[in-house]
Amino acid sequence: MKSTKAASLPHRDAWFFLAAFLVAPLLILALCHGSWLPALAAALCALGAFLLWFFCYRGRAGTPDSLMYAFIFLLVRLWLGGRQRVQIEDEALRELEGPYILLANHESFEDFYYISQMAHPRRPSYLVNEYYCTRSVLKTMARRGGILSKKLFTPDLAAPVGILRMIRKGYPVVIFPEGRLSPDGRGNRIVESGAALYRRLKAALVLVRIDGAYYAHPKWRKKRFRSEIRLSVRRVLQPEELAKLQNQELDELIRRELWNDAAGYAGRPFPRKDLALGLEGLLYRCADCGALYRTEGVGNELRCRACGRVRRLDERYRFREPPGSIGGYYEAIRRMEEAELDALALETLVRAKIFCANGGPVRWETGVCTLDERAFHYRSAGEDFSVPTEKLPALAFSCGEEFELYHDNELHYFYPLEERLQVARWALAADLLAEKRLAQREGAKNDGKD
Repeated sequence: MKSTKAASLPHRDAWFFLAAFLVAPLLILALCHGSWLPALAAALCALGAFLLWFFCYRGRAGTPDSLMYAFIFLLVRLWLGGRQRVQIEDEALRELEGPYILLANHESFEDFYYISQMAHPRRPSYLVNEYYCTRSVLKTMARRGGILSKKLFTPDLAAPVGILRMIRKGYPVVIFPEGRLSPDGRGNRIVESGAALYRRLKAALVLVRIDGAYYAHPKWRKKRFRSEIRLSVRRVLQPEELAKLQNQELDELIRRELWNDAAGYAGRPFPRKDLALGLEGLLYRCADCGALYRTEGVGNELRCRACGRVRRLDERYRFREPPGSIGGYYEAIRRMEEAELDALALETLVRAKIFCANGGPVRWETGVCTLDERAFHYRSAGEDFSVPTEKLPALAFSCGEEFELYHDNELHYFYPLEERLQVARWALAADLLAEKRLAQREGAKNDGKD
């Protein structure tokens, strides 16, 4: 079944919550002008809150059926403003009974909201970055709203336990197995296998592909553009089907069904004059002369201040000259970095923001980060540690701002004090090192077979 609709709030009771406890009291106060009626309005508001909680939400705290979950999505709805139109192909989802795991590719920060528009038989829980579930007010909202958390690219035993608990309660769970936003519109490598867990849960596995969300709000651009988003259920695997697959086979099937290239999506055009704004945060190296950190997104053009080359984006977000797409340009940078990988020696002075474990206090310090083929190293007055690259499957980063990793369960944000564009280079270097190790293991395995 295919439907087209503007993104709408999936929980209408949240609108009732807003009307009952904000609009109604304000309306009465406006009519009262200082009489005794404001006290009555406050009393009615409190009574309404109690009745709503008692009859509709009592005992639902910590699940997607909680009032907090509805309130979270109300805030998201107000934040997004209903700008996007979402096409949904979810007939297979409508036929499912019982809880399931839904896996999707990850093109934009708003992907979780688009998925909430699908015809879920019950409201789904979401597995999200642990950062959003341990900080001050967000910690309480996530816990009460039934949101699950996962530390990125580091072992985290709490995540599978939380998923299992939510499945046993009968709720679907949404997971983005790439663990991070696509940088260039193409699928990220899935660095952490989840096949063994998915098979062990004995629940259906739903594979969903998201198209059109990348150009609406890529990680390198702060502005959101109006776009056409399409969600399609690519495959539904029942528990008995999962049991017949080996972990490696299931991982490959997931990768194949979720992989996407934004450049191939023929959505609506973007007749704007600021298409390239912020693009240098990802395309930090000139694809022509190879100069580092000399590119600049101006209007609809990506310019190199070193060689003077200018590439212009059209309304479909494609370059008019080769390599044609943002993904193609990023691939050209990847090839340059790969050719220099054996001599990799990155070093930068950083301002570090360190989040203590389990939502503890935040501390700031200045230090030095280095990365070579053997290890990532951080040294400051308060810390001195190394992470072997074998234990560094990827580096999460925010374009033009910071890169991040966990050490001793503490999340470290590293902000370079000079040349912020380099954070994309650190993340790409970590990816290339991981891919090199994988290729070496595969080569050794094949040699053993011979």
